[in-house]
Amino acid sequence: MIPLRTQVKIFLEDASSSVDLASFAPVFQHWIQDKALEGQLIDVADYRHVFEGPGVVLIGHDSDYSMESRDGKLGLLYTRKRMVDPDLPSTLRNSIRLALAACQHLETESSFRPRLKFRTDEIEIRFADRLQLPNTPESFALVRDDLRAVLDELYGEEGAYALPIKQDKRYLFTVKVRADVETTINKLLFQASATK
Repeated sequence: MIPLRTQVKIFLEDASSSVDLASFAPVFQHWIQDKALEGQLIDVADYRHVFEGPGVVLIGHDSDYSMESRDGKLGLLYTRKRMVDPDLPSTLRNSIRLALAACQHLETESSFRPRLKFRTDEIEIRFADRLQLPNTPESFALVRDDLRAVLDELYGEEGAYALPIKQDKRYLFTVKVRADVETTINKLLFQASATK
């Protein structure tokens, strides 16, 4: 079972950050021109007018990247839109790796003052496929072992755990990853790339 769309959200250290979302649009435009990220990047869309919407979105062929402030917590949301991986662990690995790569680019982006810094102790993983994975305890049972294996590769055994949040069928099936190890986006990206 491979969900059609997976999402990974990595939060800014100051998740209620006063960073102006509009400032991400020119950065994302440069990423398109510079081919800064893996895959085909197409356009930038501004959805700041939508309450708790996707914010500013970098639209790609296989993936989208957005700065989202749902629940008042600003972070980078990566969405894998196409089934390009052979199994769920590969989908999770690649989704996390690509989200981390975008965060690394944002942390080194000189146009942000002060520089942006992302948290590494909390990640949100959403499965935006309500047909295959409705927001139920049974869905968590289906993905738990694959999720555990990927998190062990990323954080080391017993370094992180995942728990479902808001188990309510009105919401996307979402798990919150909590890590007990101190690390950086660069180190996590190195780990994620090593298991690619």
